[in-house]
Amino acid sequence: MSKSPQVDTLTPPTKKKLFDGLAPWQVVLSLLPLGLLFIGGAIGGGLGALGMAANVKIAKTQLPTAGKVAAMLGVGLAVVVVFLVIAGLLSNALNG
Repeated sequence: MSKSPQVDTLTPPTKKKLFDGLAPWQVVLSLLPLGLLFIGGAIGGGLGALGMAANVKIAKTQLPTAGKVAAMLGVGLAVVVVFLVIAGLLSNALNG
């Protein structure tokens, strides 16, 4: 019968951080969509957070560097377009 591994009760479990293993340029591109927070408030912040999460996933893939940059910039652009569409729809619905 195999022994179960012993757990040291004095050491806290280590948490894996979101940006662990990313290069500085990948962190910058991952945080880029959060700029919508300053423009669009809660809606911009929510979309920015989704874009950031997508960019972190892209940064951790095995794509070549150029592919990662293109995909991460594409996510940023897509988030801005979605924000503008939502803002336009809300403006139209509230004003006319």
